[in-house]
This record gives sequence, structure tokens and C-alpha cells, in this order.
Amino acid sequence: MQLPLKQTHNSVLTVSSMNKSSTSHLLKCYIWLVNTVARGPVSRQEIDSRWAKSSVNDYKTDYIPESTFHRWRNIAQELFDIEIKCNAHGEYYIDNASDIRRTNLNTHLLQMFAVNQMLQDSKDLQKQILFEPVPAGEQLLHVIIESLRDKRVLRITHQSFHKTKPTTFPVHPYCLKMFRQRWYMLAFSPDTDDIRTYALDRIQAAEPTTKTYTIPEDFDAESYFKNSFGVSNIRGKVENVEIKMDAYQANYLRTLPLHSSQQEIERDDNFSVFRYHIVPSFEFIQELRKYGSALQVLKPQWLRDQLRKDLECQLSKYQ
Repeated sequence: MQLPLKQTHNSVLTVSSMNKSSTSHLLKCYIWLVNTVARGPVSRQEIDSRWAKSSVNDYKTDYIPESTFHRWRNIAQELFDIEIKCNAHGEYYIDNASDIRRTNLNTHLLQMFAVNQMLQDSKDLQKQILFEPVPAGEQLLHVIIESLRDKRVLRITHQSFHKTKPTTFPVHPYCLKMFRQRWYMLAFSPDTDDIRTYALDRIQAAEPTTKTYTIPEDFDAESYFKNSFGVSNIRGKVENVEIKMDAYQANYLRTLPLHSSQQEIERDDNFSVFRYHIVPSFEFIQELRKYGSALQVLKPQWLRDQLRKDLECQLSKYQ
């Protein structure tokens, strides 16, 4: 039996009309529900109250029908592996919240939607919330994701900083990675017979071919980047790097570690010592340089020597 919703704006919407919404809008509804429940245990009455005020509510209804609510719960679990449960007080909550935080993709998607939704609900604040511009290349994401899904060889046109003209060649995408507001594609290059990283903003075109490829069974994207900072020099030597940081600047490293291996092994009122198990790539060394005189490299010796020579060279340009 079809249940009518509350009448608003001189119309009556039904459960079936909500079910016939576009896929993109239904996806917004699922994510809206997850974000609403993620704020803490919440009753059905409060969920309906928030729904009535939400910009996602294109239906302009005062509540979510019970059958629709539970269907959204089930679909949210299928799509995002998120369990919305009900406690003894009749309040809904996310049962596996800690698991979600460890799932970077789901967390990223939900956070992006949550911010976008808050902006939609507070349009008068949009000029007061500023975002960092994202480089070109995002328009290629859907092509690369489809290639990853279907294991179709991509033919890309890439403009390297080391070449004057772009070149076109096939690649086998292995994974996508975001770093510092830029998207990168890790892919096997048949032409050079090795794995390389391509910034999407350097790819001028990407076209799927009819050829297929396979990703090695022992390849794991997270493990591949485990000892790296950023996306370069992944296969370099892993070393223990120790740095001494001024007490004030050390606060920034505690709140936003440079790398997952970061350990604070010494601390007093004036400084802290941090240790990293990492490949000291060019990107990592550049990151250390930005702290200037607040940072001192303790180990390894070759890195101390390199930074000292760099500082001497820089100083000579001001003499």
C-alpha cells in the first residue's frame, strides 16, 4: 500500500515518488543520512526535523517515510560499508565509525559531501568560506576509474616537464592517489617496462582502448606507498631519519604528522626529536627545507651534509 507523505506546497508526495528520483539525487540522500547520523545518536524525530530543513530535500516533505528510511539505511551499508543501528533509547548511530575513519575513500567522499551540503544549507556564508584552487586534471578521473574497473589499457597524451612536446603512449593504471591537492595515477608503462607516476594535470588526453591488462596479484597500493612521502622515488632506500624541531614548530608536526611512521622520541621545553622510517626522496627533503632554522637533521649524515651544502649555496647568493 502506498503511503502518502505530508502535504506541503499544495501537493502530496508519495513513497513511490521518492523512489523514482534520479540516481545522483538518491546518492545525495544516502550520504545525507550517513552524515546526519554520524553527528551522534539521533532519534527518528530529530532525523525528520533535520530532513525538513535540508537542501537535499527536493520533495519539500516534513519527514522520511519509515520504509524509505530503512531502505536508505540498507543501501548506505551496501555502498559505504556503514552500519546504522538503533540503541535501546530508539536513537540511531553508526556502529562501525572507527572502521570508516580508516577507510580513506569513504571518509573523503563523505567529508566532501558534508562540506558541500553545509554550504548549500548556508548560502549566505559561501563568500566567507574559501577553497584552495585544484589544478586541472579532475575531468580525467572518470576515464581512469573506468579503466581501473574494466582493466582497459589507456592511451594517454602526456606533457612532461622534461620534454618540449607532449607524447602519446599506452599505460596500465594501477591506482589513483591524491597528494597536496593534486591527483596522480600510478601506472605500468609497457614502452619503458616499469611503473611510473603521472600527474593528472600533465595529461592532456586519456582514451580507453579495446586491449585489457592485469594488475599483479601481489600489488597493493597502500603497501606500495607505505615508505614514501608524496608520490616519487618509491623504490629508493628506506632509512631512519631523525630531525630536531623547535618546540613551537613541533606542535604542527604533532597535529599533522609528516608521515605515518612519525615517532616523537625526545621532548623538552625547547625542542622535540622526531624519527621517520621513510625513503628520503626529493619531495621529503623539500618538505624539511620549508621549516628553515626551526629544523635540524640529526640522521642520516649524508642528509645533514646535503642540507648544509644547500644552505651554504643559498647563503652565497645573498652575499
